[in-house]
Amino acid sequence: MDSFDLAILRLLEADGRQSYVGLAEQVGLSKTPCWARVQALEKAGVIRGYRALLDPPSLGLGLNAFVQVSIEFGAHDAFEAAALAHPAILECYTTAGDADYLLRVMTSDVGQLDTLLREDLCRLPGVRRFTSTICLKPIKDGAPLTATAEFTRQAERR
Repeated sequence: MDSFDLAILRLLEADGRQSYVGLAEQVGLSKTPCWARVQALEKAGVIRGYRALLDPPSLGLGLNAFVQVSIEFGAHDAFEAAALAHPAILECYTTAGDADYLLRVMTSDVGQLDTLLREDLCRLPGVRRFTSTICLKPIKDGAPLTATAEFTRQAERR
């Protein structure tokens, strides 16, 4: 991946709807080589897709919470399948530490979070215990990956 690819990724990450002509002008390429690079980045899986970023409160989702989950030994596959299928679980990560998984969920309010925890998440396969943390206000959400990648590359050079 060279500087043109990184520039293309940075621009697409900021606005995935821009034209190839506009993208090419901004990175200093003609349209066809720019299009070919985007196609190659898509084929390589670097660009996983394009989507609209939605405003959660506009959809009635005003509460963002993180849930740490500890499960029984041997229940990982069943738990992960259930987490993948559950619509209120936005993100699920395996973790090292006190809990086995970290979930990110969104609900309309504390009452709905309580219902989600008591009636849904506690019944997922293998759940032994969980703790939740309510997000009061997002400070940094959805930071560009290209900036993180560039920071990491610079740190490796030191």
